[in-house]
Amino acid sequence: MKQPPDEWLHHAKEPCLLPLGGAGEIGANFYLYTYQGSWIAVDCGQGFLNDAPGGTGTTVPSLDALIDLGIQLDALVITHAHEDHIGALPHLWSRLNCPLYATPFAQHLIRDRLDNRQTWPAMHQVVAGQSYRIGMFEVEWIPVTHSIPEAFGLAIKAGDRLIYHTGDWKIDPSPGVGHGLATSRLQALGREGVDVVVGDSTNAPVAGHSVSEQQVAQGLAKTIQPLEHRVVVSCFASNIARLAALGKVAQQSQRFVTLLGRSMWRLYHAGKACGYLNDFPNPISPRDAGFLPRHEQLWICTGSQGEPEAALSRLATGLHPSLELEAGDHVLLSAKTIPGNELAVERLINALLRLKVDLITSRNALIHASGHPCQEELALLYDWLKPKRLVPVHGEFRHQQAHAQLAMRKGIECQIVSDGELMQLAPTLQRLGEVPHGRWLVDGHRLLAPDSALLDQRRQLAEQGLLQVRIGPGDTVKIQAPGLSLDLATLHQWLQTQLQSGTPANPSRLKVQLERWCWQQWGKRPLILVDLIPNE
Repeated sequence: MKQPPDEWLHHAKEPCLLPLGGAGEIGANFYLYTYQGSWIAVDCGQGFLNDAPGGTGTTVPSLDALIDLGIQLDALVITHAHEDHIGALPHLWSRLNCPLYATPFAQHLIRDRLDNRQTWPAMHQVVAGQSYRIGMFEVEWIPVTHSIPEAFGLAIKAGDRLIYHTGDWKIDPSPGVGHGLATSRLQALGREGVDVVVGDSTNAPVAGHSVSEQQVAQGLAKTIQPLEHRVVVSCFASNIARLAALGKVAQQSQRFVTLLGRSMWRLYHAGKACGYLNDFPNPISPRDAGFLPRHEQLWICTGSQGEPEAALSRLATGLHPSLELEAGDHVLLSAKTIPGNELAVERLINALLRLKVDLITSRNALIHASGHPCQEELALLYDWLKPKRLVPVHGEFRHQQAHAQLAMRKGIECQIVSDGELMQLAPTLQRLGEVPHGRWLVDGHRLLAPDSALLDQRRQLAEQGLLQVRIGPGDTVKIQAPGLSLDLATLHQWLQTQLQSGTPANPSRLKVQLERWCWQQWGKRPLILVDLIPNE
């Protein structure tokens, strides 16, 4: 697909959408809107690369399109504080160099991740229901319910066009903490006339209606109260309502709460600071928890997605520095497996079962609810909004397709968009072209392209190992091969034969010979380093 015409990139007479993350994939949500030369971005989240060197790597959306096309954002607006919507900010916000608009809870978590030694662009706190003029846009934050406090949809006005960007949402009459869904305001938007919805597709293939957090709270209480031994619950740390429910269950069952995992503590402090966990019992330290009787312990920990460094994986493998699981302990996985994490979760489950714990999941108990709308909720939203058009995002293609099919059955015009595609939103949906897009891999404080030579070297190190040969004065040879199980004596003898041939040692030529020899003798292609130490 060709690059969009310059007039649409810099002087669009109709509002356009340019997703640079989150369209056709799970995570890294980063949606750009343009109108009459003005640009805003909605969310700036992180994603994951499952084939990164050493395992799963954190990724952020590439900004190549903005750099190459000279796009300067008027603002970055945040719908809610999940990592797939704000996690890229510590890496990208200074490069975007634009003001940020967010709610108090999101601002607390964003500031917690920023390097205080750097100077950051301005941050503005938004109030629900108020409209903010940003460039050629007018943006209103509409309260919705989701699996985190202070989640919002966005009513975006561009001239006489009205766009509703759903963010992540569901219809939950009892969300546990935070505000409810602004049903009357959504119905009012429908009466005003919604031109297009840019909407969450995560659960579009799922029939029915999502479960309320209040039902989950009741299910957790019913499941945990009869249990006789130690209880360990792993859930998403950002689900403050789930934390609040577990705090009440702990009090009702006369158990002491212990929090495990850095992100669990970070979200706990954010919830307390914003007034969402005022009644939560004071957690006791892991060291103190070990001295309590098993039936008085309730551990809440990170790691429901099988992350190898998270608290639950450390417990499952016996690597936690302070605590250990025992046979008969009750472990509850109060979370859904995110697509892409299936193998990691299976490894975690197998490790737990080897410890002979009692494993409880959402398959056999009501201990988890999705934060995204199923088909009945999507249909109800469209009855309220009465949109002319839909662009399904926030999901893989199968999710987008199911979302589009549902909307078309209601007579709504639909187009599926992918990352990098500029989509005209009115008076009809039309693809205008494609811009550079992709992911950057987070490497400490640096960002790398996934196809960089450095990452290729790391993959080679991880899969094939490293062979280092140092040739000193008098043709002495020293070989190091960390991570390789090789016959180094045979290699040493072969090298001595090559050096005694009378031809002066040439590092480049010797490297090529070593690559050929390693493949012929061992079936390996290690990363080879040859050092020639000259005579003093």
